[in-house]
Amino acid sequence: MAASLLLAPLAMSTPPPSNHTRPLSTTSSFLNCGSTKLCGLLTLETGLGSGYYSHPLPGVHGLWPEVAPYGTSACVPPARAADPSTVYPCYKDASQPDSHQLDFETHEWQKHGACAGVADAADFFTQVCRLAAPPLLTMDASRAAGKTASADFAADLTSAGFPVFSHDDTYGQVMLSACADAAGQWHVAPPSSFASTCGSSLTAPPAAPSCPANAHGPPCASDADCHYPGCLRCAHSGFCTATPLAAKR
Repeated sequence: MAASLLLAPLAMSTPPPSNHTRPLSTTSSFLNCGSTKLCGLLTLETGLGSGYYSHPLPGVHGLWPEVAPYGTSACVPPARAADPSTVYPCYKDASQPDSHQLDFETHEWQKHGACAGVADAADFFTQVCRLAAPPLLTMDASRAAGKTASADFAADLTSAGFPVFSHDDTYGQVMLSACADAAGQWHVAPPSSFASTCGSSLTAPPAAPSCPANAHGPPCASDADCHYPGCLRCAHSGFCTATPLAAKR
């Protein structure tokens, strides 16, 4: 049973965008970035909340820069503000249509990604999925072991070395602290390590990736990773490309 849970696709609960509010019952509520300019919370769901927060497996809610009144983070807008156009792997949910998930991603992007200092929506959600994958494996194991309280999930994550900042009993969520470096890359880290992990400088967000003619584009594993200007597909080289596949004879 545990193995099947650990290998299953990441589940994602999706509260309706219009109803999304910051939980009031968290164990901690203000995040001080110190000398680091961008910091926030990677919010993960146990799947044991009610309504849209109830689902078979733990999943990611989002990455929230803690701007005022939630923390001291700066708000750095993206290089490209266009809304997401695809459902990213960690937001896939077999119980919900892709249109619903895309609406939720758009909400997360407009509310939180707009201050995350990233290049664009693809950069933001790719980072969210990358950051969420390791702690969600720990939460899968907690769920398989019969844990139900968010405090128990938080304790297991802490034991596994993840920087738990708070947990939310109302919706069954656990928040990990994170910071962004000058290149717009986010890292899960405790507040005491923000400066050493992410530094204290703040630059403009990186230029959005693209696929120039006759040159490699961004790295990719599949065509789904190539949602950038000018990119058509993921080539065998492992990079997005603007060159279409040659027609077969």
